Amino acid sequence: MAIDKISSEIDRLEKELEKHEVQCEERWKTNFQRLADIEKAVERIESRVLTIGGAVIIFLAGLVVTVMQ
Repeated sequence: MAIDKISSEIDRLEKELEKHEVQCEERWKTNFQRLADIEKAVERIESRVLTIGGAVIIFLAGLVVTVMQ
């Protein structure tokens, strides 16, 4: 009787662990996808900042050249 109870408890735990593993795998897939999306967004922001920074430097350099003439 005790062996049957232990066996059924082990079976139940195995099923719960399997469900947990499936859920965790799906969550990790979702997290990795979200991280990839965030990485793309950060790269876009970085390129915009560099472009704007370059434009500002060129504009200010033009002002300096104009004032020095």
